[in-house]
Amino acid sequence: MSIQINIGDHVSPTAGYITVPAQYRWMFRWSRTKARSIARNIPSANTYFATLPGGRTLTSLLGDNTIWINYNATFNYYGETNAVGGKEMAVGNKAIRIGKWTVLATIIHELAHVNGADGTTDAAERAILACRLGSAAEHRTGVDDPRTPYDPTITG
Repeated sequence: MSIQINIGDHVSPTAGYITVPAQYRWMFRWSRTKARSIARNIPSANTYFATLPGGRTLTSLLGDNTIWINYNATFNYYGETNAVGGKEMAVGNKAIRIGKWTVLATIIHELAHVNGADGTTDAAERAILACRLGSAAEHRTGVDDPRTPYDPTITG
């Protein structure tokens, strides 16, 4: 099975987490497919995820059909997970407006929270680096390169 995208077949227990609107579904599907490709072809992704408190690899998380990706129309940030270790995440308009690569990075970031990364460090954002969606220079200098979806200023 696979991580689920809410296309109207799921009612999230988290207020505000709703069905992904039809016009954005292609972006979510593309992101899920790309994440699977990253897990298959970039060993550092699975290695990094296995070091998080939940101990699961990216491949394992992407294969878990109890994890749901929802949409949230009311917040103006990239995304959130209902709880550290939770199984409900939502992507917001900020990520969607920027585009599919940012939706992908948001899903990877939120999967790190599903895998136990708490919001007090940059552990979830570093998952994006492990997936090669950012540069070592960004991490080293703390200066964001707008050409990548990684943002060294994000914690939580």
